[in-house]
Amino acid sequence: MLHKLRQIAMMVNDLPEAIDLYGSVLGMAPSRAGALPQFGLENAVLAAGNGTFVELLAPSNGDSAGARFLQRRGEAPYMVIFETTEYDRLMPHLRDMGVRITGETQHDGSRSAFLHPASCNGAFLEIMEVSDPTNPWPAAGPDWQSASHQPSTLQLRQVAIIVHDLDAAIAHWSALFGLQPTKRFQISFTDLEIAVLPLGDRKPFIELAQPTSDDSPSGRFLARYGEGIYLTIYQIADSLATDAYLQSLDGIRFTTSRRTDNYTNLGFNSIWLHPATFKGAFTQLSQVLDPENPWPPAGDDWFRE
Repeated sequence: MLHKLRQIAMMVNDLPEAIDLYGSVLGMAPSRAGALPQFGLENAVLAAGNGTFVELLAPSNGDSAGARFLQRRGEAPYMVIFETTEYDRLMPHLRDMGVRITGETQHDGSRSAFLHPASCNGAFLEIMEVSDPTNPWPAAGPDWQSASHQPSTLQLRQVAIIVHDLDAAIAHWSALFGLQPTKRFQISFTDLEIAVLPLGDRKPFIELAQPTSDDSPSGRFLARYGEGIYLTIYQIADSLATDAYLQSLDGIRFTTSRRTDNYTNLGFNSIWLHPATFKGAFTQLSQVLDPENPWPPAGDDWFRE
């Protein structure tokens, strides 16, 4: 019932500074920017490639939910935005499941609902249906499809949600949205057990991840912050070129799979941007190496089903 992973929203203190950072590091440029007075926020929507986007949010009101989030959590991923083609079916289903829907909106040829993090393993979700036939994603502005600027990322591919109990989380997301994993595996260098769940168009994915050790970065993250958005994953075309470019920038902390102990070839090369230098967003950039599988983390046969 979730058709596409369209957008991830990041809460930041300084919007112009964040726009500059995403532009310099990932080549992303705003397709829309403005005020969201109903939420006490200012925002900029940046193209991430292939009709996917990053939204940068900064509070304009000290009493807003965004301001309280920053005070409690600091700069960090804030919300994941999905597109659905079954809004009228999905909303009653979620209410029957006891999901907390904190609000609904209708504007710009779309309608959406906000799902409270307590109902979605700590992840704040927005579910949107688009009804404007002339613009498949109004949130990005009316002209994003004709923009000449292209980011250095190919698309937003996957968002990881860190959870306490992977089995329970899989069952929960299946009950809410009808999602089932195509692959489940452990990666030793991250101390995570992972399940990858494709959405309706089988191109972007949600990843549910459970730490296998308390004494690991992911285990400490879960202990400190609880369940929620952990990692944002973009697909890139050339990891070697990206690595060389990042080395030319000042103050950007990152590592790569070529310099990672216990890394095994999973069909892609990856670069990880440290959240301390990327506005609290733990970010992975992955180049696919397998010529026969467009996204190896999802398994060997998901795209043939």
